[in-house]
Amino acid sequence: MTNKETKKSVAGSHKNYRCWCYRCNENYTVLGETFPYVMTRMILCPTCGNKRCPHSTDHNLACTNSNAPGQPGSRYE
Repeated sequence: MTNKETKKSVAGSHKNYRCWCYRCNENYTVLGETFPYVMTRMILCPTCGNKRCPHSTDHNLACTNSNAPGQPGSRYE
């Protein structure tokens, strides 16, 4: 399967395929995979690159440019 075909299959099977955040993908499992998408990927904030940034958890939250634990809205709160 080519990369283009893979993108098409994901696009057709998942309504939020364009979103990268944890909230939009927490219940999504790639067709043919055993584990949920969020268990097989490290989801990072696209702005600052930190995993604990609240923006990596939910695209509606602002980027804090911080990787500190305990940030409100972060899944690592």
